[in-house]
Amino acid sequence: MKFELLPNEILFIFFEYLNVFDIFYSFDQLNDRFSKFIRNIRFQLNFENVQKRVFDKFCKKIKLNPEIKNQIYSLKLSNKNTCGQIHAFLSIFSFKEFSYLRSLTLVDVEKKNIQNLKITLPQLSELISFPMICHTFEDNEILDVLPMFNLRTLSILSLNSVQTCINNTSNIINLTI
Repeated sequence: MKFELLPNEILFIFFEYLNVFDIFYSFDQLNDRFSKFIRNIRFQLNFENVQKRVFDKFCKKIKLNPEIKNQIYSLKLSNKNTCGQIHAFLSIFSFKEFSYLRSLTLVDVEKKNIQNLKITLPQLSELISFPMICHTFEDNEILDVLPMFNLRTLSILSLNSVQTCINNTSNIINLTI
């Protein structure tokens, strides 16, 4: 049996084992069926440990195909071993453009990112998961502006930040420190 003749249910299971980049670069515009299929599935977009070339290329793809933003429900951005990936992403996009984003993970946030995050994070009213790994400053500055109402999972590095969570109205079920 040819791969392209497999039913959508099987393709969906197969695609769960691939990262977003491989799916788009291998199957998008391969044929009409695959193009439509991958435009109807949701993605976890993990930019951690991604080469700058791949990051830039995929950001350009998102910019040229805005409907992809609606497919992304989980986003992971990392400054670890990158040249300011969080800043680069936020200079191209605003989080409010990703209306179905439910999980945002930020790794090694830098001080220079704080002001931009303070402006963009309040726009994420539907966020339910926010793991943040940051060793360079107190994460209170970011937690103060994070919409806590729908947040269910929060991961932070310092105990000092818990007070901010307690003071804000929150429905957090899973808190990792």
